[in-house]
Parts: sequence; C-alpha cells; structure tokens
Amino acid sequence: MFVRNSKKRSSPLFFNYSFLSTAIQSFQQPHYLTTCIASLQASAHHKNLAKGKEIHSYMLLNGFLNSPLSVTSLINMYSKCNQMNHALSIFNEPTREINVFCFNAIISGYITNGFPEEGFEFYQKMRNGGVVPDKFTFPCAIKACLDVFEIKKIHGLLFKFGLELDVFIASALVNCHLKFGLMEHAQVAFEELSTRDVVLWNAMVNGYAQISQFAMVLKTFRRMNDEGIVPSRFTVTGVLSVFAETGELDNGRIIHGFSMKMGYDSGVAVSNSLIDMYGKCKCIEDALEIFEMMSEKDIFSWNSIISHRGQCAIESVQFMQIYRSREVGQSYIISVGTTLIAIAHALWIMIKIRPQILCNGPGTCLPLCVISFLYKVVGIRWSSTFYVESIAKVTSLSLSDLLLYKWRMADQFFVQWPQLQKKYP
Repeated sequence: MFVRNSKKRSSPLFFNYSFLSTAIQSFQQPHYLTTCIASLQASAHHKNLAKGKEIHSYMLLNGFLNSPLSVTSLINMYSKCNQMNHALSIFNEPTREINVFCFNAIISGYITNGFPEEGFEFYQKMRNGGVVPDKFTFPCAIKACLDVFEIKKIHGLLFKFGLELDVFIASALVNCHLKFGLMEHAQVAFEELSTRDVVLWNAMVNGYAQISQFAMVLKTFRRMNDEGIVPSRFTVTGVLSVFAETGELDNGRIIHGFSMKMGYDSGVAVSNSLIDMYGKCKCIEDALEIFEMMSEKDIFSWNSIISHRGQCAIESVQFMQIYRSREVGQSYIISVGTTLIAIAHALWIMIKIRPQILCNGPGTCLPLCVISFLYKVVGIRWSSTFYVESIAKVTSLSLSDLLLYKWRMADQFFVQWPQLQKKYP
C-alpha cells in the first residue's frame, strides 16, 4: 500500500541502485511516470519480481497504465522474471489498444523463456490484425520460426519493408538458416552484410563444423584473420573440432598456443575442445595435462577424458572393488559398522592410487567423497570428485546426497532433472 503526502514513509519502494538515485529522490511526486518505467527496467534487469509488482500496483493506483511505454515495460518486466502468465494478462487487457511495441515485448518474452511456438503465434496475430512490424519485430520472429517455409515468407517481407540489410535482422536470418542446415542461404545472407561482428563469424565457423564442411571452416577462419576480426572462444572451439576430426595435431597445437596467448584456455568449453582434439590425435598425456589443470570440470570434461583414455590405454585401467556403505534394505544399526569399514577402505584407496572420482549413488560413492573431502579440508588435493545424482531422483535428493550438496563434499554436483536444477543450482 502506498501513502502520499505523509511525513513519515514506510520502507523504500525502489531499488537502491546508484543509476536510479536521482529518479528515486524525485519519485515522491506521483506524476513521475519516467521514474516508474526506469524502476521497472531495473526490476527486469535484476529479475526482482516483488519490487516489479509493487511498482505495477503503484502505477495501477495512479493511472499510469494508459501510456504505451508503461505497458511495454510491464510486459518486459514480467517476461524477464519468467512470469509469462502475468505478461499475457497485461497484453490481453481489453480496454487497452495494442501496438507494435506491445507485440514486440510479448514475442520477445516468449522467445526468451523458451516458447518459440507461442512467440510465433503472436507474430501471426500481429500480421493478421494489421499491425505493421518494425525492425525490432523481425529478429524475434525469425528466432521463433519453426519451419523453412515461414523463414522464406519473412525473408520476402524484409525486402518489402526495405530491412533486408539491417545488421540485427540479417544476423538473425543467418543463424536461422544455420539452425535449419541451409548453409548456402546462410552464406548468401552473410555475404550481403556490410558489417559482420565476431558473433556472426563464429556462427558461420560452427555452422560449417556441424555439417562436417571442414575446408569451409578453415577458409572462414582465414577470412576472419584477413579482415582483422579477433577470434573468440567460440571460434577456437569450432576450429579445434575440425583438427580433432582430421587429426591435424600440429595445427591443433598452434590453436592451443593462440588460446593460451588470449587467455581462452582457462574456459571450460575451450579446455574440453582441447581435450577432445588431443584425445582424437592419440596424445592422451596432453589431454590429461589439460584435464588436470582445469579448475572447473563439467560432465563433458569427464566424459571426454574417460572416453579417450579408455580408447588409448585400456590395458592400463585398474578395476577395484569398492565397499558399499549400506546395502538396500539394510538396517540402520548395521549400516553404521559397514559405513565405517567402507570409509577405512576408501582411505586405503585414496592413499594408494589417488583417484579422480566420477560417481553416482550414495551406497558406493559416499565413503570416497568423505575421504576426499577430509583431505581437502587439511589442504591435500589428491583427487577431484564429480557426483552425478541418480536419474531416479526427480523431485528431491536422498539424505546422503543432501549432505554431499550442503557440505560441498563434491567438486561438482550434477542433477538430471530441471526441477532439481532450480532447487540445487
């Protein structure tokens, strides 16, 4: 509830962001619509739904919702806060005239939240309702296209409106053609652009890599250098995938050196590409060295090193029996003893072979995770632990897994269901 003309005010309505300080001070006068809009934009940027709703309430009480800009800002705020039902209710208000800006906001919101079909439906409603799209409509509509026929229709409209050379629209067009595997169309759209940023070059490099046109990947990469475009991490991963498939170790080492010079080798994606390249070139020691140097490892890092190490040195793999801390159906009293035995055995394994641990299931992994964690507490990092939660755990973790997560025993903790990923990021 908002109180006007009161000497003593309740808790502040707006965020304490430095760039809004002037606006916040002047907000005490209710006619400052620009302040509300700026605050909505801040709420959207910081995904602060609670504050966004407070501002919405204030605007509703003071009649600020007649402005097209305020409606667009509200739709954008709710979209950025993943509340598309609220954004849709604002859009569908029967007393409000819907213009191109509202359509752009709702289409963009659906695309951002991963609902391209709904976004494209609103684009079609826009066209059927006689609302003329602008240069901000088409990038979102192109991203939402789900078949080749629709993208060709939009491409024709671009010529009608004289927007075929707009950089943002053409960039979206190139990426859409790549999504459908239409490399020739993507190449034509790419060549028509007068200005090409590194993101577009990366799209072409990785697009050719995905369809195994390795010669075109390297040709595009050379053109980047000739035109003075500095390759980014995504460029490097695309080029490394070529050398991994062709087995060009020397060229791969050159790209590795470039990555080190630019500081790209510290990124997980580039390190994974380097592991894959060295592994496929049968240089398992180089792949292992990169893997060991990674401060952060994801599931692709583990999968790659396990796969290549298994292919190159399967005869050196050691198989050891690991004691379970508890069998299924075992009583809790007996489990205390078996857990202590399993931890003692895990201690012996840690001292003997210092393993890198990729595990799943508390019955076998908990003793090793506990020992590895205790060593790290005293400053001994003999091993890294990557724990993958069982796919059977859909809505909640088991007690053992909860302990691993809360106490940070595992270096990486991976859950397999989206609802668990939100609860345990």
